Amino acid sequence: MNPADEQYPDIIENCDILLGRLAGYSQTDDTPEGRMIAQLKWLSERAEAGTLSLPVPKPYTATLGRVYTEGHLVRLASSREAFVDEVEIPTYRLLKLVKGCLLLKPDYYPYTIRHIDALIRRLRQPSRPLSVHEQGSIGELELIKTRLQNREIEPPLMTWEGYPNFSKVHIYNKSTIDDMPGGKALCDAVAQMIFEGVRPLSWETPLLADKASEPMLTIGLNQQP
Repeated sequence: MNPADEQYPDIIENCDILLGRLAGYSQTDDTPEGRMIAQLKWLSERAEAGTLSLPVPKPYTATLGRVYTEGHLVRLASSREAFVDEVEIPTYRLLKLVKGCLLLKPDYYPYTIRHIDALIRRLRQPSRPLSVHEQGSIGELELIKTRLQNREIEPPLMTWEGYPNFSKVHIYNKSTIDDMPGGKALCDAVAQMIFEGVRPLSWETPLLADKASEPMLTIGLNQQP
């Protein structure tokens, strides 16, 4: 399978969602909304034609990133409470897609849970005493696992609220368990899948994800990373 076969439809879908929120605005260079419309149409048209190069070079998505980070999109939501679901998540997903990422979808939740279980087992069989936050993150990871199994959450979570201990364990570009066998890789993988909503590029299909995640089934059982 060519990853673009999945990424192109996902790009079109999220562009359509955002263009729907921008329906009351005109395409113009004079406003952030107008520039956003032009950016979204450009991405969608090229994805539809199958000519969009992934990852998209940064200069071609500069407007998307700038409008997102500057907060101009808040007013597009039906309410402040609805902003995350209606605007922030589709924008964030689109930003990940144009970087060449694959989104985490329900078919891949069982293999995500294998990583969560492996991280929990690693923390429960530590190579040193755990810190307060490391110990507290075990319960938070169990909660994430349960909520994912029950479809009570849908990645990306976009916030660490409710998971204060894990947010202290997984820090930008590193974790506090980097010294444990497999600690960094496990922590990074779980954080990326749950909080960023992306899956490994090797998970092109559920069958490949099953095979790639099989080693997670023994981590913590035999003390091997």
